[in-house]
Amino acid sequence: MSARISEAPAQKRARSGTGGTARRPAKVSSLTEKVYALLRAEILSCELEPGRELSEAELADRFRVSKTPVREALATLRSDGFVRTYPRRGYQVVPITFKDMNQLFELRTILEAGGAELACERISEAELDQLNDLADVVYDRAEQPSLKRFIKANRDFHLAIAQASGNTRLLHQLERIVDELERFFYLGARMRNVSGETRDDHHQIVATLRARDPAAARAIMTRHNDVTRQGLVQQFAAGKGAGQIIL
Repeated sequence: MSARISEAPAQKRARSGTGGTARRPAKVSSLTEKVYALLRAEILSCELEPGRELSEAELADRFRVSKTPVREALATLRSDGFVRTYPRRGYQVVPITFKDMNQLFELRTILEAGGAELACERISEAELDQLNDLADVVYDRAEQPSLKRFIKANRDFHLAIAQASGNTRLLHQLERIVDELERFFYLGARMRNVSGETRDDHHQIVATLRARDPAAARAIMTRHNDVTRQGLVQQFAAGKGAGQIIL
């Protein structure tokens, strides 16, 4: 089901030249943000699958807006690395590759292992309790809303540990890496229900953090990332989702 974004009357007048002003309407930026948020969510969840070609005109018609907010949203997505342009062909959702996944996991492991080590000394009991709650979220493969809740809870779990490290630069770097990996997580989670093993792993991570053992926290976070990566590789190699990933 496609989303619809309605333009306000003032925007329509501004586009038709009847608003009495030549300035760019303030609402355009708001529309751009809405289009950007919708497209980004659909790309990350693979509703707009890797390699999909996009057209400004088709998207403007779909969202019922002018081409301007669509063009600006696509420009931001291009700078984020999720969309690329082709002369005379329009736009394409950037394909994903096994090389991308392996490199992202290498960087994620470096960040998360160090973040977990720091968090051991700084995380509060309230934050540990919140992590336990996030670890309990599971999903049904047949229900897209429950899958989205699970992916979000997984994201929140890992970023909460990074935040507890007290290093905001580490947190911001990890946010970018997790965003880029989200498409792999969606594809993998649709192929096999991983919520049970993820829940068990996350509870073990919380227990290790609660024990305030930095070396053990670094080790368990490294192992968790490696197991997750290996599981995704095996799923993609054996299942239908491999068709959306370039070797």
